[in-house]
Amino acid sequence: MNRRSFIKKSSFAACACVGVSALGLLQSCEDSTAYDQNTDNDGDNDIQLSVDISQEPHRNLEVVGGTSVLGPNEIDSKGLLLVRTSEDDFKVLSRRCTHSSYSVNDFNSQGLAMCSSGHGGGFNANGNVVSGPPSASLSSYSSSFSNNILIISK
Repeated sequence: MNRRSFIKKSSFAACACVGVSALGLLQSCEDSTAYDQNTDNDGDNDIQLSVDISQEPHRNLEVVGGTSVLGPNEIDSKGLLLVRTSEDDFKVLSRRCTHSSYSVNDFNSQGLAMCSSGHGGGFNANGNVVSGPPSASLSSYSSSFSNNILIISK
């Protein structure tokens, strides 16, 4: 094998390795908040999502105070924050930061949902601003709950 042939073949192999690695990185950028979503659009222009809280990744919602997150969906293109406020009630909040329209992350150990932009915007479990610069609360959606199924409506 001459030098030119060696360089050509090793360059091809290096490009193939880089390409395969880059593919893995692209998948890693995906929202990792997989969930079972059943959408019911019955023609009256309302949209409903059904979430089974007895299934992963939403099992945290089985207890009062538990939280979970949904990725982008038909109700909100940034996704939803879910908070169980009592045995039968849930708070469903948009993940769209009211200051910058970036996504809001899931609740941290201090019970705050921080904007992913890093500008310091934070919201409590009621969707109220607790740290600026946002000046408005997160949008909320109505929900109902029965037999471990949370139904979110728009």
